[in-house]
Amino acid sequence: MKKRWIAIILVIAVLVIGAVVATLVFKDKSQNDLLTSEINALSETNTNTDVKATGQYGIVEKLVKEDYKTYIESVNKLRENYEELSQAKVINLDNYQNDGPEFTNSLTKLNNIKSDNAELIQTLSNLVDDSKINEKITSNGLETRYANLYKDIISQIKLEEGIASIKEADAKYDAYNDSLIAVLTYMKDNGSEWFIENNTLKSKSQTFIDEYNSMVQKTNIEL
Repeated sequence: MKKRWIAIILVIAVLVIGAVVATLVFKDKSQNDLLTSEINALSETNTNTDVKATGQYGIVEKLVKEDYKTYIESVNKLRENYEELSQAKVINLDNYQNDGPEFTNSLTKLNNIKSDNAELIQTLSNLVDDSKINEKITSNGLETRYANLYKDIISQIKLEEGIASIKEADAKYDAYNDSLIAVLTYMKDNGSEWFIENNTLKSKSQTFIDEYNSMVQKTNIEL
């Protein structure tokens, strides 16, 4: 069940490459055709950023290829983090014995994944942020019609739709991560309230047991 969202992200990454740049009427048809060919050659395994077109077309090609490379690399890293998170065995007796009661290793790992994912999501968001796009257009000296061409290509490869779906998936994984962190933090803060005996987590405090069970139940998030 947890691999469903990872699979969706991969499908999005593959779908992005299937878009065909629409016929755009400019004076230099050969450069437009070259740009179209280069963009359509992009794939999950082909994130080549070498620029073949020249002039303003070359700048458009450079920006699109850089964006696509950033997209694929960010998605792949998120996929790795989601896989690592889905396999994190932190809510179990073995981990309680080996890493408790401070849970330094477990909490460091979970917090690092959370921080890394937040940065990756921000990187993806920047790809479709109008102000960021306009900054790139200005700093690279794109003329208006070529700036519009760049924006059209970004729209046609459905980058915004792909990123929106990834954010939806990330929200679920982030909630799952938070639920794991919450359990371990609660156990850390109440380290004197619990112990393991005969392969069972025990406590003299019913309040602790009730709260612990409630928090563990909240980790049952469908991913």
